[in-house]
Amino acid sequence: MTKPPLFLVKVDGESLWPELVPGKHYLATSLLKPTVGDYIVFKNPNDVRAIFVKKINAVRDGLYEVVGTIPWSSSSEEFGMVPEELVLGKIILPRLFPLRGLQKQKLPTIW
Repeated sequence: MTKPPLFLVKVDGESLWPELVPGKHYLATSLLKPTVGDYIVFKNPNDVRAIFVKKINAVRDGLYEVVGTIPWSSSSEEFGMVPEELVLGKIILPRLFPLRGLQKQKLPTIW
């Protein structure tokens, strides 16, 4: 899959509540390098057909340790560290999005 420079991602599930709202679309980019505290969009290391959104807790040797914001959410503890090559992008300005006026049909949507 080619990584689009900008794309929309729909958050499905409550693992990042209240920081990201289930059912809403957020703007993401593959142009910026993710850092600790960012929300990343990635392919599940155990099943690359599944796409997840999680928060980066730590970075070690090109591997991301990710977590949710609620105690029962899945995390790297369950599926392992996320290698850089499985990262599709990071959500940008999560507190400002979703923008109600954003034209969803003009940007590719992942998930």
